[in-house]
Formats: sequence, C-alpha cells, structure tokens
Amino acid sequence: MPDTDFNITVDVTGNTAAIATDYVTSGITNAHVQVIKLAYGSPTTATRVTTSAPLPVDIRTATATVSITGGVYGIGNFRMVNGISGATVVPLVVSGTTASGFTPVQINGYVQGITSGVPVGVTGYVYVRDGSRIQGLTSGYPVAVTGGRFLSSSTDSVTVAGTIGVSGGRTILQSTDSIRIFGGNAGETMIPVTLRSGSGASIGSSGGALNVNIVGSGFTATVNVGTLVGICQADQSVPLFVAGATAGPAVRVKGSLGVNNAVEVGWSSAQQIQITNASDINSEIVSAIETLQNTYVTPIVTNTDKINNIYTTLSSGSGVNAKISEITRPGSVYTGSIGLTGGGSVSLGNQTLKTGVTLKAVGGDVRVRGSSTTANPYLLGSGEILFIETNNLNNIALSSTGSATLYYIAT
Repeated sequence: MPDTDFNITVDVTGNTAAIATDYVTSGITNAHVQVIKLAYGSPTTATRVTTSAPLPVDIRTATATVSITGGVYGIGNFRMVNGISGATVVPLVVSGTTASGFTPVQINGYVQGITSGVPVGVTGYVYVRDGSRIQGLTSGYPVAVTGGRFLSSSTDSVTVAGTIGVSGGRTILQSTDSIRIFGGNAGETMIPVTLRSGSGASIGSSGGALNVNIVGSGFTATVNVGTLVGICQADQSVPLFVAGATAGPAVRVKGSLGVNNAVEVGWSSAQQIQITNASDINSEIVSAIETLQNTYVTPIVTNTDKINNIYTTLSSGSGVNAKISEITRPGSVYTGSIGLTGGGSVSLGNQTLKTGVTLKAVGGDVRVRGSSTTANPYLLGSGEILFIETNNLNNIALSSTGSATLYYIAT
C-alpha cells in the first residue's frame, strides 16, 4: 500500500527527519512531490527569495507577443518611443481626459501657428501659468477670449504701469456713491492713521486707548474707592504725620504685642524716651513683672528640689537610673548609586541624616575616607557592605583605582 502522508520520514542514525512533500494523484500520480524553497546566488552563496529580495528574472528576446494583465510598475528611467509598422513610423499619441477627478495633460513648450498645418485642438479648460505675452500680429487673427471668470480682490492682483487716461464715465456723487479704501496687507479693512499735534509730534497711545491730557478747567469724575485705603511714604527718611480731627474721634495706633495691642518700638541706636503718664506706665510694668514671676519664676523656684539630688548622684559616680519611654526613628530613607572610574575623590552630596548610611561596592574596590581627612582610606571590596554612623552624606569621600559602582541607603 502506498504512503499517502504529506511528509516523508528519513531515519538518521536513530533520529528522524521530516521532508515536506505533497502526495499528488494527478500528473505524477500516486507519488510524493517535494516542497522546495527557492534561493539564488553564486555557487558559494544562497539568498532566499522573499518579498524584499525577489527572484531575479531576465526577459530575453521573445518571438511572440507577451501579454501582461494588471499594472506594470518600474524603478528608474523608462524611454517611451514610437512604434514601427513595417517601414511606417507609428506616432506616439498622448491624450488627457476631461472626466471628473483627472488632471489634464500638461505641455511645457510653445504653442504657435504653422503654415498649412493643423491647429492644436484643446478640449476642456486651458490654464496659463507663469508669464504669458499676448500681442498683435500682422495679417493674422486676433486672440478671442470667451468664458473665463471675474477678477477677485481676494485672490487676484493687477499691476498697471504707465499713464492711465480716463474718459467718459460720470461724476461721483455724495448722495449716491461711496468709496472704500483698504489697507495694504491682506485682510485689512481699515487704513492705519498716525495722529499728529500742531507741532508735528505724533500723539501717543496705550494699547487701544488714546493718551489725552486735559488742559484748562477741571472736570467732575465718579471714582469707586475700596473699603481699605493704604498710606505709604516713598522717602522713609521723611516722617509721615497723622493727626486727628477736632470734632472727630482720636486716631488710635495699635500693635501686635501683649494685652491691648501694645506697639513695639525699636531703634538702631539709643534714643531718649519721654513718659507723660508715669502712673499708667508703672502699673503696666508692675503687672507684667507679676505675670512673669507667677508664670515662670515661681515654678522654677518650687520645682528644683530634685536638681541637688541629681548633682549629688552624678558627682559620686554611681550613675543615674533613667527610663526611656520612646526613641524617635528617622522619618526618611535616601537611596542611590554613584559610578566610579578612578581619579579624584567624589561625594554623595549634601543630605542631613539621623542615623547613618550603609555602603555596598559592586564591580570593583571602593576607597572610603572622611571628607576632611587625607589618611589612608578604608578599602571596601566588591560585594562588601559597610555601615557608617554620620549626620550628613557629605562627611564621606569616595574614590577608586578602576571602574566600580557604589550603592547606598541612608536614614
């Protein structure tokens, strides 16, 4: 019975290898046909055929007409030549189309009349680009223009050179006619105007407002003033005088110190002070001293009984029994790494710490020393870990003789 599977198994010293085949029943009947991938190249090379590296094909001279279905695309320059029918040259015809969505055939060159020739026939629209000169001719036909469109001020521009003479027409009347003048830039609907004074100087403006000075009699204005009005003195060496009104309430000055908003007074040098109401000042001073004594001095005097006992205990060298209720732990953790390639010492930066920093060297040896010492460094080998108690990262200086990376975690 024949083997009808798609692959053939080949025994290779105890192992198996599958060869891709198709089992066909038409043409070569009842036989395996091997599936082969194409490659090309010299006897010592083989390039697989892919979409990016297609199989090279050389089309030789054909005795029959080769028909191609579909689009033909090429890379590079192609020559388009006339055909030959026997000894007769067949003209190469290029035609455009006026159908919607197509671009007419463009011709770059001269279009002119010929003697006993056939005129050029154009179907559709004719566009004249760049410069075009139209002039009269002797014993010829004038150029007739039909159709077209009107000139638009938004898209067209007309340049007139020479002297323009106007004849005929009518007089423009104020009652029926109006003239609009536009600016020189595209889209402008107004003419910029500079106002000048009688002396010829330009009249200034601020933003969209015209600067105006009122000369002569005064004017009445309505002004809204806020509820809070500030008074300042530009020259601090000149005092600012404040006086109350005769029929109104007295001007009251308040500060931010103590009771009754006392005013703080300071000066860079000694100044004389005149007290006009000694009795009130004395009562304020006595009240302040009594408050100071009752609040701060008396508790110090009455609650210092244990100070002598602590001093006696410390002097005897017997030590002091203490109970630690709580230890405050650091609230921040700082991590990072720095690469060392030899050379001078480097720092981990300025960062305040509570406990210290743990260092680990990777990929090489790292030398560790204090930032303010030049003594022999501590050699931290690759993979070793070192903890240093310090209050700032900038107290540590690092260096190496080769490439190494130092990792750190600090609190």
